[in-house]
Amino acid sequence: MKPPLWSENLDRLRDSLIAQANRIRAGSPHSTIKGTSLEVVLRRTLREYVPGYFTIGSGQAANNTHGVSPQLDVIVYDQNVFPHLAVNEDSSVLVCCESLLSAVECKAAWAHDERLEKHFRKFAEVESKRHSNYSDPSNAAAYFVVVFDPVELVPESLSAFEDDSRAIGMYTVEGNKSWYSPQGQKGFSERQGNALALLLQDVLFDCMSKGQKDLGTFGLAHEVVLTYFGENANK
Repeated sequence: MKPPLWSENLDRLRDSLIAQANRIRAGSPHSTIKGTSLEVVLRRTLREYVPGYFTIGSGQAANNTHGVSPQLDVIVYDQNVFPHLAVNEDSSVLVCCESLLSAVECKAAWAHDERLEKHFRKFAEVESKRHSNYSDPSNAAAYFVVVFDPVELVPESLSAFEDDSRAIGMYTVEGNKSWYSPQGQKGFSERQGNALALLLQDVLFDCMSKGQKDLGTFGLAHEVVLTYFGENANK
């Protein structure tokens, strides 16, 4: 039986991304340049596949108590209802955490240290302090990590990322594996297969299951935005 069109297309796309990653590695030994280039490739890919209602960018999320997240390689957010809080010269942005749907970190290789764990905890701390209009648990932003190099992980090694309030996924593009924890569950399960396809599937599911209906009306969003400008701060 012929494979579904989606699967066949994304197998080719994965091969293309791996080829691009190899060219980036060969072109520069500098880890920062390699990382930035891979981020650009991943953002472009998501823009091509995620529905146009959602905005793909990079930057930080803030909450109305003045907390600011770490820099996020890729963010998926709603610019149709919420305004940008800042736009920087490099086109990175500062967004209201209420508008954030997913954050994606892009790594050339898995770093066996606590930096990514601290990054995740700070992100979760800031994002979880959403305005009361958006305190429903279903509004929590997902957190995904994409690693281009093959990596072997066991669920126990991901315990620092356990958070039943949000969907969390780890993906190895060349390794053809992913580890996923759905919203409402702490444990991770390993999945075999095209990790890029699984990432897109998870990002799409997360965005489209929230969608405009949960992000609410302009009236609700306006109440939130006022708190960022110092009004109604007790909400």
